[in-house]
Amino acid sequence: RTLPERDRWGGRSLRAEALAALAPHLPEDLMAQALGAARMIASDRYRAEALAALAPHLPQDLMAQALVAARKIRDQDHRALALAALAPHLPQDLMAQALDAARKIESAQYRAKALAALAPRLAELPLLELYPLWRETLPALARRTRKDLLADIRALHPVIHKLGGEEAIAETARAIIDVGRWWP
Repeated sequence: RTLPERDRWGGRSLRAEALAALAPHLPEDLMAQALGAARMIASDRYRAEALAALAPHLPQDLMAQALVAARKIRDQDHRALALAALAPHLPQDLMAQALDAARKIESAQYRAKALAALAPRLAELPLLELYPLWRETLPALARRTRKDLLADIRALHPVIHKLGGEEAIAETARAIIDVGRWWP
């Protein structure tokens, strides 16, 4: 008789923590197994945390599998966390899939979180793809807390600059200063 997964692995959170601790030290030939172990974690939260820890260390040929795993996370907050962690490491040919995954997050707050993490890579997209994405993202950003909005604006700097140049950056700064009078 086999032990239940929780007993055999010492708990889902412990497996995620172990993968996170080992990720920077694993040789490339073991990363596929580590990713497989992360994908087997039943909890959305701990699977997202494990994927986030592995993301900076995964070889490019495993990024598609990591993105598939992130897209399968049901919980929107945890899916956004996993997508945000993968964003800086994704090859350009996976950006469309990552953007699609971020757009499908129904919660405006979590969608904006994922999109903000993708921003530096978004600036690499053609303008015809970038404008519709910006129109979708801006209202979601406006509903976030002041701290989050300011962090998102900072993260979205490459997108703002690509869409409107220095004038757009200046207008954004003026808007932040104006609104700052009412925000504590």
